[in-house]
Amino acid sequence: MNEFADKRIQRSKEILKSTFIALLEHKDFNDISVTEIVKMANYNRGTFYNNFGTKEYLLDEIIHETLDELKSEIRKPYNRTLNVNLLEMKPEDISVFHYFIKEQQLYSILLSTHIRVDFRHQLAKTIEELFIKEYQFEIPEQLHLDSSWLYVYRAHGVAAVMIRWLENGCVESPMEMSKQILLLMITGTSTFINKNMADK
Repeated sequence: MNEFADKRIQRSKEILKSTFIALLEHKDFNDISVTEIVKMANYNRGTFYNNFGTKEYLLDEIIHETLDELKSEIRKPYNRTLNVNLLEMKPEDISVFHYFIKEQQLYSILLSTHIRVDFRHQLAKTIEELFIKEYQFEIPEQLHLDSSWLYVYRAHGVAAVMIRWLENGCVESPMEMSKQILLLMITGTSTFINKNMADK
């Protein structure tokens, strides 16, 4: 395949993806047809089927690419560091919340009920797998903590913070959220007050 043909295929795929995303902003996945996608994108059905086959595969590719981009953003502060000390990190080193601002429309769609896919779970699972594969948290031996649960706890906690911030409309600044994530990653609490008992 020559370079021109390859670029043309890539361009048609990107246009079909962006058209599909634009439709998902206002319509449920099940209510969108291939005919509607290609008509709005100004392509024929053959082009769609050659590139994706089904709208389910198209959605899967969008989700896969989005989560790959998310992993790249999470890695950025640590790419060239062997031993990472969270206490020494600065909020400005973290770019993932700036990335969310840039892709806010896409994430709003993927987190909506329009796609009938549990994107929340996929996002959390992606972060969990990244933590397990690429990071090794140092745990004091005296704790006897099963590290696998620490990865689950931290990854799903980080994902929940990201999702809540996105669903709340990104009210806090990316810098503030970066600061909060760093604090959450280093904060542990051993006591709490039972507020039901405090009022008695």
